[in-house]
Amino acid sequence: MSTPATSYRLFYPDSNTVTALALFGPDGSALTPQSVADGSGDPSGFKSKVITFAAASEPLFATPTFQNPGSPVSLYLCRDDAGTFKQVMDETVFNSASPGRPTPKGDASQHLLYTATDLGGGIKTYAVKTPTDPVCIVRDAGKDPISGADLPGNAILFRWGGAVPTLLEVEADIEDITDPAGFFPVGVSNITTYAESSVGLSLVKSDSQIVPQDGLGHVVNFRLRYNVNGDAGPWATVSNAYIQFDLDPPNPPTSLTVQLLRDRVDTVPDVVKVDWVKDGTVPGDGIEIFATDYLGKKHILYTSNGPELTCRIDNVSRFVVQDTGPAVARPYVFSIVATNLSAKSSEKTAAAPLNITSKVKAVEPPTPDETAGTARDVEYATLKAEVHTAVLAALGALPAEGQAIVNSAVDQIVLKIKDVVAKGGSVTLADFGIIAAKWTKDRLARNPATGAPVVVPAYRSLGFTPSIGFKVGTKQGTVMTDAQAKPAP
Repeated sequence: MSTPATSYRLFYPDSNTVTALALFGPDGSALTPQSVADGSGDPSGFKSKVITFAAASEPLFATPTFQNPGSPVSLYLCRDDAGTFKQVMDETVFNSASPGRPTPKGDASQHLLYTATDLGGGIKTYAVKTPTDPVCIVRDAGKDPISGADLPGNAILFRWGGAVPTLLEVEADIEDITDPAGFFPVGVSNITTYAESSVGLSLVKSDSQIVPQDGLGHVVNFRLRYNVNGDAGPWATVSNAYIQFDLDPPNPPTSLTVQLLRDRVDTVPDVVKVDWVKDGTVPGDGIEIFATDYLGKKHILYTSNGPELTCRIDNVSRFVVQDTGPAVARPYVFSIVATNLSAKSSEKTAAAPLNITSKVKAVEPPTPDETAGTARDVEYATLKAEVHTAVLAALGALPAEGQAIVNSAVDQIVLKIKDVVAKGGSVTLADFGIIAAKWTKDRLARNPATGAPVVVPAYRSLGFTPSIGFKVGTKQGTVMTDAQAKPAP
């Protein structure tokens, strides 16, 4: 509004009558006028109150008492500028045909929702603030505090920087549902705590679910704004909130019958026939069939989202395997649940368990090495000691330092092989194989962190190609020369 004045006029539709009036300044402070009287010469369809102050004052908010409280009307508080009535909110001249923004009415705290713009020359205009940095928080609805039962749906919360959450207006637009109207209003309740209000935050909770209860996830856009008794501010948006309203659990099938068509015989598996009847009211979309073995462990046997009401399941007894025979029949308890996108029903159990013969663990044949007891793990020191023994047996005698000579000879052979290969060469050992350096080609790859293409340069690696005697002899479990391994001409 402009420079404070002493004379004001309050216009309102003549469908009601203002019997009393409280006025407040831009900071929410109460103002007491010198007089309030009925106006004259009012425009068609309007009544007015003439308000005068003893000293220049700046009223901005008006709280009326109506003759008919059940039918409140809008108020338009104007500064009397030599007979021209300028509205205190934005300095526009009052026009009864298009009165514009109403004067805020309600408690004095509403001044917190307005921000002033100084136009110079003592003139100010006021606008409703925009909620700051709003967010949508989607949580599980939790449990009933009395019964402890799970509550359906979600707790959909909106938090933002700003005051007076009772005057917040929320609208939603479900992106993946055809909605010609676009945004629609969402009822909310104030749940702001003292801790939040003390740091300038507000929190409200949606009074109902936003998306349909179809068990699917929906993307929802929200927008929030303050609406001070008809004086609405700009929208603040919250985009792409993801909300899923789970379906209620279906009813379990009404019956479950299980029949053993064939018991296990050695390696021939058992076959079980299962029949069920779905609930006629809320059957769900599918079923799951389980078997619980005698150890109390539950195993899933069959799932379906189809219309069938019977199935055959084989090899149920695989879940209980005996280490040794003879095979023993074990009890299996069968059960079924109905399912939908969100939940499962309670279980329906077959009338009696089925005794099905257990599977006997197959005895793996031992490898030739295990049979002959020839498999060994030999370390380097042991290898050199056994080479010394073999050399001694072959030569009949060795000098006193024979072990040291053999050790040094073996070490030098290994070092020489490493030296030749390290320089890019190869070593061919008759009846053993070829140890050689190999070069890889350069190739194009990608940096796993950035995805950028990189060139992996060529590099040298080690390769070993066993000789035919080594390869065939290992396969047959004997020591062979290359000549022995080659086929006869």
